[in-house]
Amino acid sequence: MANERKIYLRLGRIIREKYPMRKRATGEVRTVKKIVARIMKIDQKKVKIDPLLNEIIWSRSNNPPRKLKISVEYNEEEDLATVKPIFE
Repeated sequence: MANERKIYLRLGRIIREKYPMRKRATGEVRTVKKIVARIMKIDQKKVKIDPLLNEIIWSRSNNPPRKLKISVEYNEEEDLATVKPIFE
């Protein structure tokens, strides 16, 4: 059985203050994993970023988007949370 949550993240300020320009996209991926792990109450290693979301984050090289709308699906059988983007 899969649980699903929709989350709206505003990471612009966090990423720009914490990481230098050349490491912002990597920092955003780490921050998304950390926030999702905290919300879903699981280990960070059990959070998987969907390739499409990874492509969106890296689309502007090292200047990632400031806002993200994501959907998190948690599969209890595999004990894995998958993070996907939401398009509206």
